[in-house]
Amino acid sequence: MNLTKALKHKKKLIKLAEEQYIRFSKFNSTLVGTETPYNAEQAFNEWLRLTDELVELKTNIHIANGPIMNKIHRMSELKSMIHRFRGVDTKSGMHREYYESNALAEYTAFFDVVKKDTQIHAWEGMIEELQEEIEAYNATTKI
Repeated sequence: MNLTKALKHKKKLIKLAEEQYIRFSKFNSTLVGTETPYNAEQAFNEWLRLTDELVELKTNIHIANGPIMNKIHRMSELKSMIHRFRGVDTKSGMHREYYESNALAEYTAFFDVVKKDTQIHAWEGMIEELQEEIEAYNATTKI
C-alpha cells in the first residue's frame, strides 16, 4: 500500500475506532433486562483491535515519512505562521484614539497591509510547493 492509501486508511481507522468506543461507552451500563443494539464487550474489544491496527499503521507511516519529515514540519510551521501573521496589526498613519474621541495619534508599521498580504501569499506558495512534493512522495512510496 502506498502512503496516500495508508493516510486514507488511517482516517478510516480513526473513525471506526471512535464509533466502536462510542458504542462501548453508550451501552456499557444498561438496565438489567434491557436489549441493546450493540454488545458493549464486543464494541470494547473491536475498539482495542482497531487501536492496535492504528498504532501499527501510524508507526509505518512515520517510518516511511522519514525522508520528507523536514517538508512535513516546514509546511506545518508555515501554516502556523500564516495563522498568527494574519492577526498582525498593520495600522499606519493618523488614527483617532479609541479612548479619546478627539485625540489623533500617528502610527507606523514595519509591515503595511500590502506587504503583509504579499508575505502571506509567498508562504502560501511555499505550502503549495511542499504539498505537491509530499503528495508525489506519498503516491510513490510503499509501506
